Amino acid sequence: MEWQTVCALVETGLGVSLAPESIRRIRLKGVAFRRIEPNAARTRVAVAWRKNDSNPLVPRLLAALDQESPDRP
Repeated sequence: MEWQTVCALVETGLGVSLAPESIRRIRLKGVAFRRIEPNAARTRVAVAWRKNDSNPLVPRLLAALDQESPDRP
């Protein structure tokens, strides 16, 4: 989805968004931008895949994620 679309959805009251600071240049009536200070917000990202998926990219992705995630539970 493009950022203009995301902002338009926020403008019409259909949602909120976390977005990069660079989209602040998109000016829409009633849309407010607020900075989130470093270390003030945290998020977790999850990955899901189909059990028994034969796509060779699945194990490669999982291996790459294991290398990048020291906090993995």
